[in-house]
Amino acid sequence: MQIAEQSVAAPDVDGDSFNAVEFELALDMQDLTEIDFADCVKSAAASVGGEFLFDIPSDGTLDDASRIAAVRVGAQGRDRIAFAVLNDEGTEIRVPDDEEMDERLRGFARAFVGVLTRIRDDLPFGAQKAEGTA
Repeated sequence: MQIAEQSVAAPDVDGDSFNAVEFELALDMQDLTEIDFADCVKSAAASVGGEFLFDIPSDGTLDDASRIAAVRVGAQGRDRIAFAVLNDEGTEIRVPDDEEMDERLRGFARAFVGVLTRIRDDLPFGAQKAEGTA
């Protein structure tokens, strides 16, 4: 797998930026010929202490993008959101720069984190350990 060459910062839940080099390096260690895009992003997120949020088809707002995934990374009491994009050919994963990400997708990621937090922290079944697999 090849990661598109670029130094970028990914948006966080508050619109600020953080250094995404660790996440990019973790993505670079993944092999799209061995596992699918979502599993590559999940593995990279786990290796930097992050959490996979979602993987959705691209809606055409990004150039050369077939799928978009988001991960949540906790740092100094703040959650940060990083995005990974699979190219149209399904051969490269890249971390898009701040200006490239649409505000709708950032908002969706923030809302998704809010729902996860509510389920895990506020509802009684959120703290229960899952049984089996779906």
